[in-house]
Amino acid sequence: LHDEAQKSRVLDTRPKLIRAPQLHLLPEWEMYAPEKFRRKLRVPPVVFDRLVACLEPHPIFYNNSHNPQLPVAIQLAIFLNGVGHYGNAATTEDLAE
Repeated sequence: LHDEAQKSRVLDTRPKLIRAPQLHLLPEWEMYAPEKFRRKLRVPPVVFDRLVACLEPHPIFYNNSHNPQLPVAIQLAIFLNGVGHYGNAATTEDLAE
């Protein structure tokens, strides 16, 4: 039994899977699958668009650095995804993605 366990044991570690936030899919989901958009960001597309429109003119989203900030829509999407999927708010579907 010991020999069988030694033969079947995994000796090499597997590389970690890359987890992508799927931000590149949001425009498509906004148009064709608003239920996925809402599940990801916890707001309907129309509310997200209004929030972006309200936030875009704020000076905090602009700097005089050589390192430009991400667009407001991307920053907001990252924030909403983070606060909407913290702890027990995450569904099994979200974890699988």
